Amino acid sequence: MGSLGVVDGGGILVGFREDLESIPVYVPGRSIDEIRRVYGIAELAKLASNESPHPPFPEVTRALADAAGGVHRYPDDEARDLRRDLAAGLGVEPEAVWVGAGSSQLLVSCALAVGGPGTEIVHATPSFVMYTIAARLAGAADVAVALEADHRHDLDGLLAAIGPQTRLVYVCNPNNPTGTIVPHDDLVAFLDRVPDDVLVVVDEAYHEYVTDPRHGTCVSLVADRPNLVVTRTFSKIHGLAGLRIGYAVGTPETIARLRRTQPPFATSTVAQAAARVSWSLRDRLAERIAENAAERRRIEATLAELGIPYSPSEANFVASYPDDPADLAERLLRRGLIVRALGAVLRITVGTKEENDRLIEALREEVTG
Repeated sequence: MGSLGVVDGGGILVGFREDLESIPVYVPGRSIDEIRRVYGIAELAKLASNESPHPPFPEVTRALADAAGGVHRYPDDEARDLRRDLAAGLGVEPEAVWVGAGSSQLLVSCALAVGGPGTEIVHATPSFVMYTIAARLAGAADVAVALEADHRHDLDGLLAAIGPQTRLVYVCNPNNPTGTIVPHDDLVAFLDRVPDDVLVVVDEAYHEYVTDPRHGTCVSLVADRPNLVVTRTFSKIHGLAGLRIGYAVGTPETIARLRRTQPPFATSTVAQAAARVSWSLRDRLAERIAENAAERRRIEATLAELGIPYSPSEANFVASYPDDPADLAERLLRRGLIVRALGAVLRITVGTKEENDRLIEALREEVTG
């Protein structure tokens, strides 16, 4: 890979990777505190980062407090108790479950385990930027395949992009930032055609929000497919984004190999404790799922009313395509509404009913003048 010598302020020659500048830096959504400081706006609604508008369940908050007293000790490196709980709920063995610092860390670890100079990693575009970052961190070339005209994955295009050097394919389902899904039957047919020596990572970070009956999780498929891994997160519907904890499911043999690229003690004691309690309360998520779907439909109906194209979403956000996403995002920001312009996409996270009321009113006023 080579290195690039750079002289720092102290006159020391530092040997950086030659390809370091080609690795994108993840740019998070702007925080409420930052916007308050820059714009002087007191009442803000953050609808930019696909976070849950709801805090953790009270039992989870209590578990956090209880676990805090033990943080002078290292956490369980293997997250045994959490893996056992997840496995029981998912119908797999504990060795088939892998826990990490959010699904993002697991996505990167997968790339590190199979990538390297001269290899390729395939993914859709636009999709989650971490796929490009993960590929380049692993020293692999990332091969991006454009979505179809309806903003869905081009499965034939992904298959055509797989070559002799391909080691990994990411499939985001539902896709971020478009919110579109790959129907389960289509995804199974796709997996059947992927070569056995190519790892497929199906990113199901938004799986819980889906109401379309054509969607299905790939967790039930991993037992018979050593080249399939499914990733999920507690950051979204569980409301634990600040704790950084997620999990993956695969065959025990595949998971054991992938874990070799993970740093030690990747997930904290408090994160593991909170995730266990939140997982035990997952039946309560039904109310959040229903509320998200209803509010998502309201936002989509408003976009349709205003003539703004959008992708029918199955996630906790809606992708819209106004003429100038950055301009509309700035105008909404000045009204105290933080949304996300991502190139040609204006992505709006579904908030609380009150936040969405403000958004809908602002959209109508800004678009109709």
